[in-house]
Amino acid sequence: MSDALSSIGIALVVLGVIIVIHELGHFLVAKFFKIKVETFSVGFGPRLFGFKYGETDYRISALPLGGYVKMSGENPGDTITGDPREFMSKPKWQRFLVAAAGPFMNIVLAVGLLTGLFMYGAEVAEYMSSIAIVGYVEPGSPAEQAGIRTGDRIVSIQGKERPDWQDVGSRVFINPEQSLPVTVERDAQRIDVTLTPSRQTNPDGGFSGMGPPYPGMVEQVFPGKPAEKAGIEVGDEIVAVDGIDLKRHGESLQTVLQEVKKETFPITVRRNGELKELSISPVADENSGKKQKVIGIAIDWPRVKIKLGFVDAFYLSLDKNKENATLILTVLGKLFKSPENGGLPVGTLEGPIGIVRVSGNAFKLGLGPLIFVMAMISLNLGLLNLLPVPILDGGVMLLIAIEGLIRRDLSLRVKERIVQVSFVAMLMLTAFVIYNDIVKLLPSSPGNP
Repeated sequence: MSDALSSIGIALVVLGVIIVIHELGHFLVAKFFKIKVETFSVGFGPRLFGFKYGETDYRISALPLGGYVKMSGENPGDTITGDPREFMSKPKWQRFLVAAAGPFMNIVLAVGLLTGLFMYGAEVAEYMSSIAIVGYVEPGSPAEQAGIRTGDRIVSIQGKERPDWQDVGSRVFINPEQSLPVTVERDAQRIDVTLTPSRQTNPDGGFSGMGPPYPGMVEQVFPGKPAEKAGIEVGDEIVAVDGIDLKRHGESLQTVLQEVKKETFPITVRRNGELKELSISPVADENSGKKQKVIGIAIDWPRVKIKLGFVDAFYLSLDKNKENATLILTVLGKLFKSPENGGLPVGTLEGPIGIVRVSGNAFKLGLGPLIFVMAMISLNLGLLNLLPVPILDGGVMLLIAIEGLIRRDLSLRVKERIVQVSFVAMLMLTAFVIYNDIVKLLPSSPGNP
């Protein structure tokens, strides 16, 4: 219960900062053009508390799923008096910039957060800081069928040169059942292959059956479990299980544990540069709902710290945000395609519950992962608000552009109908995404080895 409340609190802080920055963009540009701002609200619905300063009511509202800046004469149905400080009294280019300012500020926030993170110092998994090297290939997987082998260096995938595993993973995930050109380097030779990821569920997306060298670094030892009894310590690297070398075997520790039929067997660890052989007796997992053997540890990849000067950090931030934006837009495009044509289901989207879960998990990992998640959410919000849906900023910008092209304003009745239909559609989509969030919580996932 405490973890859930903590996750909700962290998510509210993350969303609160992102929403305030977004609305601040609208507010500052509106003020710059001398538009009267009546309300600055974080959240929708009934006003909970706030204060009035000058002509603006700054408030916190009951539903923390967004926010808004209410400008005089902005909405269809508002009484238009012709006051020069009303939104509709301003030139179309000024109204366009006011609408664009919110998403723009979210994109600026995403770039700023990652720049600051890379300047402060960000810890990342060691394999993420260099070109992708294949650590394992599952038998019968799409990767094996493509001819990819353990030890191959992936030098290109779907046009992305020198990809890291984040690049590889994202391209595989958003392209289920689609052919991906891949170039690998093996024995100083470049080999072109075609990888066709299979479709997996929960989450719905592509699966290749390959990955980086499997992590063997012990991050946590659970009290009372076989690992603790065997003498395994945090910081140990699991090297072999019953004589099976994990790196050469090419499968995960969890998989190898299931393959060993003995009740008690040796496990080899590297500690402070020295190999130690311990004896261990796995037990059945009581939580996953599957008949799996576990030893009671959490493992992770060795980590390295990236710390850069401002210029290098800024350019790296731009590069990461560009990659993330490309991924977001690609996913959005695939939502409108059928699965047969490489499409992804709407269930791929994360809603409020998903944001709470992801924010809570990131917070447990530290400030760096939380800032990265915050930047990703801010970028998402900025790009989604640019969609040409009338109740979003992008829709407002589109209507202003159309009015500019036809050299007259659309009628009040047309605007009201467009907003009503869009509002109903967005409510239905929000309800579905929240339902999908809840469904994702139901199945149990495999535990730690």
